[in-house]
Amino acid sequence: MEEKLVLVTTDPEAKRLEEASYVYMDWGPDFGRQHDMNFPDVAPDLSFDLGPLALGYVLASGGSGYFRMSAVEPHLAAGELHLVPDMPQYSYPVYSVRSANSEESVVGPALAGLRAISEGHIET
Repeated sequence: MEEKLVLVTTDPEAKRLEEASYVYMDWGPDFGRQHDMNFPDVAPDLSFDLGPLALGYVLASGGSGYFRMSAVEPHLAAGELHLVPDMPQYSYPVYSVRSANSEESVVGPALAGLRAISEGHIET
């Protein structure tokens, strides 16, 4: 399972990443490497390592940042955020952790339920 990280902004006219209002969200080393390859000269003044906090900041103060598509969809629909066109999108894998001693009779159905939720087959 994976999500897409997309560049969104509060400015409906934005056509590119505007460094002055850009909030960097640390989505891990893979994202950091890909981000640096696409935006080698961008050095944001503000960074976060907690997605909901960063998104709340952008919504309250304005600006842009990379966020999970599932987190920004309601804000896109409400017109609070806008996708920045022609910007790279990144994969963000979703992991689950379990004990090595877990019983497969429990783990199998739990993973199936998580997959169904992620694919939108079950209301959350």
